[in-house]
Amino acid sequence: ITAKALQPDDAEFYLGQAVMHPKFGEGVIIDMESGGKQGRVQVNFASEGCKWLVTAYARLEALA
Repeated sequence: ITAKALQPDDAEFYLGQAVMHPKFGEGVIIDMESGGKQGRVQVNFASEGCKWLVTAYARLEALA
């Protein structure tokens, strides 16, 4: 089972997904709270470390 298969169909992001942030750069989602736009994701950024971001405001771009 993949990480994506464990997420609800309406989830915008999934665990293990590579993402790009305009300020923090490239990172990987390592934890989530809730789903969709109202949720938060914890992203491990290569240059900035781990950060919790609200998906509605984070301007994350999916890379994979």
